[in-house]
Amino acid sequence: MRVLRTLIFLGAVGAACDETLPPRGQVLVYLDTDATVSSSDGTPGLFDRVLVEVFEPGATAPCSECSRELALDAEKLRTKTFSFGFLPPPRVLGYRIRLRMFRSVGLGTPRAASTVELVGYLPAVGEDGIVSITASFRTGDVGKPQGTLASPIVFTDGPPNASAVGTWPGAREVPCRGEVPGGAVCVPGGAFFMGDPRVSIASDLMGGASEHLVVLSPYFLGDHEVTVAEVRSSGVASVDSRGRSTDPTDDSADPLGRCDYTSVAGAWDDRPLDCVSWQLASKYCQSLGGDLPTEAQLERVASHAGSTLWPWGDDAASCVDIVAPDGGGCREDASLDVETRTLPSVAGAVPRDVVLSSDGRIADLGANLSEWTADAFERDDGTCWKEALLRDPSCKAATEVRSIKGGNLLQRVVDAAQVRRAATAKDASFGYPTVGFRCAWPAR
Repeated sequence: MRVLRTLIFLGAVGAACDETLPPRGQVLVYLDTDATVSSSDGTPGLFDRVLVEVFEPGATAPCSECSRELALDAEKLRTKTFSFGFLPPPRVLGYRIRLRMFRSVGLGTPRAASTVELVGYLPAVGEDGIVSITASFRTGDVGKPQGTLASPIVFTDGPPNASAVGTWPGAREVPCRGEVPGGAVCVPGGAFFMGDPRVSIASDLMGGASEHLVVLSPYFLGDHEVTVAEVRSSGVASVDSRGRSTDPTDDSADPLGRCDYTSVAGAWDDRPLDCVSWQLASKYCQSLGGDLPTEAQLERVASHAGSTLWPWGDDAASCVDIVAPDGGGCREDASLDVETRTLPSVAGAVPRDVVLSSDGRIADLGANLSEWTADAFERDDGTCWKEALLRDPSCKAATEVRSIKGGNLLQRVVDAAQVRRAATAKDASFGYPTVGFRCAWPAR
């Protein structure tokens, strides 16, 4: 239990970590939540910090030294020991407290879309004795503040009967059902924060800095980017009267060609397919009973459920770790350079761009090729992304601009952050030498 001591005459919160409350009148505030939160043993949760601010009667700014930021601890919540004391002057009404439970991601400032905010009254106290209250954060209130300084809510009297930590249904891990498609890995259902404020957005054709609490149903995700041979054998390619594929683009006879698809078996069959349209990529996945993954489905895996910027963590990988050049163009990999072409590497050929799960490994989510998603592209402030809490989001906006995720072999490593969303050109029927795809399937 933390004790927030008052300063003389000010009722301000001061620094202390005593285990017992002093003998004068005080408010003992217990915190509880139904969210999954971080633990002292390092187990991550949806939220990891709480900002406490106390306001004197009539004030619109916290009183001097009245702010404290606390690290959430799931075990202390479960044992009903996550609490602190406040010592206001006796018999004074009108003190209010603002509590913000938030996701920090290395940043100390709460952001509305990843914060559950409560503003409530602090009860008056006598000369001595303890008045206990419980403030409960509900995950479903993320992005929707409860109470204001002008109209505070009333907290529950007394300590919590039993902690609700971790009981929010959206965060429950839902196992996959059904047969796992070949070359796919189960991704259990559950909740994560999509987006990251650390991502730089350089143009209107990018997004991903805004945050959303996303609940996903379980799904199967392809463990590699679809290869040249897999598309050719499926028979979905569009061919011209001479039998040469036009989608994916077969420019193998062009000495200045940039694509890796060949209409007949060749040396590049095991490489991830590029120069394929969004339409044909969708058609291929649908022919297998699936579809292109949504932005949220790709990001959940690549960001380790919203806990990292890249599949390999928060440190920017060097160009020798993933299939992408550094800002200085330091990659010199003969397997990528074929005559005039720079082709993607075979799946999983580099050590760090691999996500491991209990069911297998998923390769090249950070780079190699950027990947088509099922979503239309909208900016962070678009209609598809206006809500703080989203369930199985898939943007169906009336536009031909499609969203792609991940970096690629011609892009700087810093641009490989999977949480960044990027738009393609308006003609989604065009194939790009830096864009491929993988498939996803429902698992419920």
